[in-house]
Amino acid sequence: MGSVPAVDYTNKDFASLRQALLDLARYRLPEWTDRSSADLGVLLVELFAYLGDIVLYYQDRIASESFLHTASERRSVLHLLRLIGYELKPAVSSTADLALTFSAPVQGGPTTTAVPNGAQFATKGTNGTVQFFEYLGPDLSIDLKGSLVIPSSDGKMVTYNPLPVRSSKTLGFETLGSSTGEPNQSFASSNGPLIPESLDVRVDEGAGPIPWTRRENLLYYIDANGRVTLSGSDSRDYYVQFDENQTAHVTFGDGVYGMRPPVGNNNIRARYRIGGGTAGNVPAGAITEIKTQIPLLKSVTNPNQAVGGDDPETIDHAVQFGPLAFRSGQRAVTLSDFISLSHQVGGVAKVQARSPGWNKIELYVAPEGPALSPAPDDLKRRLIAFFEDKRMIGTSITIKDPRPVFIDISVDLVSEHNYDPESVRQKAIASLNNLLAYENVEFNVPVYLSKVYEAVENIQGVRAATVNRFRRQDQSGTLLDQLGAIPDNFRFLPAAVRRALQAEIAPEGRIDIGEFELPQMGKLVVTIQEVSR
Repeated sequence: MGSVPAVDYTNKDFASLRQALLDLARYRLPEWTDRSSADLGVLLVELFAYLGDIVLYYQDRIASESFLHTASERRSVLHLLRLIGYELKPAVSSTADLALTFSAPVQGGPTTTAVPNGAQFATKGTNGTVQFFEYLGPDLSIDLKGSLVIPSSDGKMVTYNPLPVRSSKTLGFETLGSSTGEPNQSFASSNGPLIPESLDVRVDEGAGPIPWTRRENLLYYIDANGRVTLSGSDSRDYYVQFDENQTAHVTFGDGVYGMRPPVGNNNIRARYRIGGGTAGNVPAGAITEIKTQIPLLKSVTNPNQAVGGDDPETIDHAVQFGPLAFRSGQRAVTLSDFISLSHQVGGVAKVQARSPGWNKIELYVAPEGPALSPAPDDLKRRLIAFFEDKRMIGTSITIKDPRPVFIDISVDLVSEHNYDPESVRQKAIASLNNLLAYENVEFNVPVYLSKVYEAVENIQGVRAATVNRFRRQDQSGTLLDQLGAIPDNFRFLPAAVRRALQAEIAPEGRIDIGEFELPQMGKLVVTIQEVSR
């Protein structure tokens, strides 16, 4: 007999397991020499290798899903972060300001109109998709002859602007289920994405529906006076959690922490709003449909794009910011605490913080959206409210808008003879715009000339590229201007040197971005010529 085959613990696939089993068979059963696929022994070996491949695959997956930085499934990340009290952020609805155009009041006719709470507007359907927007403020009375409306040039129309709306749609009461009186009962909503703050849960305890109170958890909560309050056995409290499919689950207590709903038939009901996601960040002029009849209202539009809409938190974002939020202990003390906790609010794309004084915090917030825009008032209010029980006593928080930095770029391209020049040019424009796209830029991160060359030279059909302008709009000047004087023999210099001296290129090919600045594309010029054969 030969030596005992070594055990290799890296043998985890079908081929290596099959070979290991055959090596062992050669040691244990040397008389068995038939290795053809028709042999019954080979068939059994391959079946065991196949089974081992499956078992070892799932063992590896289970091991990987047990650790935050190796987990790849949303469900795994969701449950791992719940161990440290972190919930993945659900979808957030966008906000927009509407301009309402009314017929001007006529003599003897009504001079006022009203926009009720819950008034609905919508975008026109594109490929069957419609985004609904609601006015969620108190009933609004508008004086059509007052100072808050702007008459048209012909005097036939008046415009009221702005009317704040959110991307959402209110649904009527739905039956969530029947209580069995058991502890920790959970009921799933049938529509989504659900907006948690809009949820109104009512339980019929035998004498009609009674509203219950939503809490962050059923262990304790902070009351209106800032005191820590425990949820007792008689507390009509519940909390909401979202699963990996973004379905909202209303969960009740166990009778010790939170009251159990009494037994009943279809006695758990809820009303809520649905909406949220980046789909709600519609462009300017998209909201034109009037779903609620408002007297004298003729047309509606949004002069500016809707912003603040955000998709459910990605697992990559949660893995990055979940542990940071845990380390902060849900208390905002350092600047990094304010930055990491701000991302829990929803609708925040980028944020930077500074402290101009010992008790002052300034947050520079860029909202979710297709492009940089001022943070809406709704997002500012939610941020201030979010930090109310997390900031140190005496600390004031101010929300500010980032400063945009416009970068001008001009590029001359030479295309290969077998490519359409205009097609190559359009691809270059798209690539350069993507370089400075809103989702690809950050605070205080420089922009390099080499990245511009990389963006255009990676395009098929580009043979050569020359960047003639690469500078901030607020900092102009060529290299000659930086030298301070024009050389006497400038006109005798080689053409390539003259072009370099006349190019508007940032020093050292680097544009510095300030701590509270975000770069944006300014004036972009791309010219192209086809190389001769």
